[in-house]
Amino acid sequence: MYNRRLKIFALFCGLFALICIIRLGCIQLNSSSVWQGQLEKIRTGANKILPALRGRILDRNGTVLAIDEARFALCIDYKYAKLADERFWQGQLQRDIRKYGESDDLAEKIRTEYADDFNELNKIILKCAEFTNQTFEQIKTQINEQINEPIWQLRFYLAWKRKCPTQKFEIAYPVENDRLLLASDIDVAEMHYSQELFKFENDDEVLAAQLKFIDTPSVEVRSGSERIYPYKNSAAALIGWVRPANPTDNENFADANNEDLRYMTGEITGICGIEYVCEPFLRGKRGKIVYNIDNEITSKTETTFGSDVKLTIDIDLQQKIEGSLKDPARNQKLGQPAAVVVVDVNSTDILAYVSLPDYDLNTARRNYSKLLAEANSPIIDRVINRHYPPGSSAKPVMLAAALAERKIIPDEIISCPSTPAPKGWPRCLIERTSGTGHDQRWADEGGNKARNALKGSCNCYFSHLAARIPPPDLQRWLYDFGFGRTALLLTDEKILASFADRPARQFIQTAGIISSGTLNTQDIVLEQRPAIDSAERRFFGIGQGNFRATPLQVANAFAALARGGVFKRSRIITSQQPDCGFETGLNRQILAPVYEGMYAVVNEQGGTAHNQFADSRFEYKGIKVFGKTGSTERPFNAWFAGFAEDSAGRIIAFAVLIENGASGSKDAGPIARDIVAFLIETGYLKEN
Repeated sequence: MYNRRLKIFALFCGLFALICIIRLGCIQLNSSSVWQGQLEKIRTGANKILPALRGRILDRNGTVLAIDEARFALCIDYKYAKLADERFWQGQLQRDIRKYGESDDLAEKIRTEYADDFNELNKIILKCAEFTNQTFEQIKTQINEQINEPIWQLRFYLAWKRKCPTQKFEIAYPVENDRLLLASDIDVAEMHYSQELFKFENDDEVLAAQLKFIDTPSVEVRSGSERIYPYKNSAAALIGWVRPANPTDNENFADANNEDLRYMTGEITGICGIEYVCEPFLRGKRGKIVYNIDNEITSKTETTFGSDVKLTIDIDLQQKIEGSLKDPARNQKLGQPAAVVVVDVNSTDILAYVSLPDYDLNTARRNYSKLLAEANSPIIDRVINRHYPPGSSAKPVMLAAALAERKIIPDEIISCPSTPAPKGWPRCLIERTSGTGHDQRWADEGGNKARNALKGSCNCYFSHLAARIPPPDLQRWLYDFGFGRTALLLTDEKILASFADRPARQFIQTAGIISSGTLNTQDIVLEQRPAIDSAERRFFGIGQGNFRATPLQVANAFAALARGGVFKRSRIITSQQPDCGFETGLNRQILAPVYEGMYAVVNEQGGTAHNQFADSRFEYKGIKVFGKTGSTERPFNAWFAGFAEDSAGRIIAFAVLIENGASGSKDAGPIARDIVAFLIETGYLKEN
């Protein structure tokens, strides 16, 4: 009996040993096993992050618009910083209760276990307080707010995401300690690196800190970078700015399971503009040095610096236009929101991209709540992300469409009598203000024909003209000229490739409205858009009713007219291939009356913008200016759109919008005149 029991016992021991050997073999062979990972953690000492340098944003001439500049910061090992937060102690207590059960001395045991580290933390806080002339409590609060709070937020977020992503964390786990325990089980990379407490303003502070903390290995003076915008407010809406990344950015953009790609606490991400759209291309990839417990390097990943993005804008031209809009002697509507776009017709390059009011990009993050509260909404990009009735600036497109559809011939007269228009039809400004119509105004100049109707901006002519065009055809022409669809696309192959398998970002913008009834501002194909109501065509003909467009859409439409009817989207990034565009079916012969009328607007007596350009001497310098004024009611806005051409064939299109403007000529015209002058000054148009 005894021998039998002994044999059974030996058999069990042998089986147990075999299982252990097999398990150990699996751990050795399977590098991805949980236990292998745990062993790796035990063997690993502190890690050091090598931060990536974000790529620059440049203008077309290589002038820096956004750059990471070197800075130094005082950083504390998270091993000690975490002890300043009461959640750490409560989390440890809940862990031990789960493991050992309730006990009166558990909290005291935990305090004893971490006593040395806690004393080290107090020494760090005292030294920091001495160095910054602050109190102990102020430094402790700063550690909790700047280091511990973001990391705890991340851990709570990941705990919720892993345990109950379909419902609120507080509902799934109503007991606060249960949520804390789940968050305490989450390990994130930030917990294994020193974290920034404050940054230094100059080299003297850096040197003083290095001397102060030379004998404190738990504190380091670490080099880093800060995003700087040298031109402050200029082109703010286009460039955009950055903010600290949060867990949502990991969920929506980076691979949250890849430590190398995941945003860490303290890292930044683009929030709007180019900084947002080109985020992965600009961001780069951080490096890492891994040490073992003997402080020997076990692995090193090199930093990949972010790539530069060169824009098509000229910051010199940009600032000149912004200065004109901010000059009370030039802008009668100073302080009102405005937008200006300038486009090189031949290259499709956007040379200037102005949205006012603007704001200092260097302080945008700090002043964000204030910017949100401002009545004129400076954070809105008025170039592409706010639409307006285009008013009479749409009339050249209407005339081009009607000529192509053979609904009018150039010399055909549409009457504009010196009496009020029939009920439901738009009235002409000249009739409302002076009691006369364009029939009388142009009686000695061939009557109210196409070129004169443009010259005087006749509402009667264009409302009746639009009513002749079948609604589907009218909508198609508007669509072909770029209305009702996004005006700015990111198509650069390298930037798109930087998104890997994630959806590429595009510029946040409105597509405008070219339908009646439904206010759909999304970019959808023409066939899926609601129709234009037959009765509303008369208002579309004068750029009002439900018709809405962005300043860039208007500039693109005028660039298409300048090309002889070839529509192309403009580009904002120089490395992006220009849009191939498409033929709208127009040609210069069809467009001749349009050109003649737009030329008359600016250069002939009686043209709606003649008074603003009369003393410009552009014609003498060999520069021909073609334009169209516009004004709208409810909402009240002023427009001037057009293009200028020099004798060498260089053509620049532009659109000016002044919110709350009353007259396209008086409010937007002077800015348009300045733009042409600036284009000559900066060499984009050449004098004879």
